[in-house]
Amino acid sequence: MRITILSAVGVALALVGNVFTNSYAQQIPQRGAAPTAGPKHVAVVDITYILDNHPRLKAATERFKSDVQNTGLKFKGEQESLAKAAEKLRTLKPGSPDFKRLEEELAQKQSDLKVKASLEEKEFAERESQMYLAAYREVSAMVRSYAERNGIKLVLRFNGKPVDQNNRDAIRAELFKTVVYNDPSIDITDAILAELKRAAAAPTANRPGVPPARR
Repeated sequence: MRITILSAVGVALALVGNVFTNSYAQQIPQRGAAPTAGPKHVAVVDITYILDNHPRLKAATERFKSDVQNTGLKFKGEQESLAKAAEKLRTLKPGSPDFKRLEEELAQKQSDLKVKASLEEKEFAERESQMYLAAYREVSAMVRSYAERNGIKLVLRFNGKPVDQNNRDAIRAELFKTVVYNDPSIDITDAILAELKRAAAAPTANRPGVPPARR
């Protein structure tokens, strides 16, 4: 009976491929003109751009990548251990007690490794979701605070990144986007990002608290 050894390299690639989203590969678009002075009751904000440049989120994603890579190395080490054991199996006579014992042991370890990989993948996916949710809530709170201070009654989300003409999903999103046009003077993206950077640079004790999201 041929023993199939779970590839730790494959596990690592699966973890990286399934967990990491396109957020880490997006190109950063150029921002438009800065908002002009004067009262505005409506504004737009590019949430995707802000999250791509969010200082604490960027630091968190770097730690996240490192943890995924370290997990991949751990699985690679376990895979190499199983591979060595499989080599020993080939030296034994098929059907012998030692062969059956080692065969069962390898099959169990292979199964356990698959389960561990699945659990690790789930944990990484949940961690990534919570990481982005926390960042989004912070951005939303910052937008709300900025709007209230500046008399803005409505803030709409838009995406300032040029549409990829070779991506069908991107084209479809472009066709159904909410904001078709906006004057650059009502784009508060840079103002929000600047406040986030100031908050990230401030000592922890002096950082403003983030109010809970509205239900």
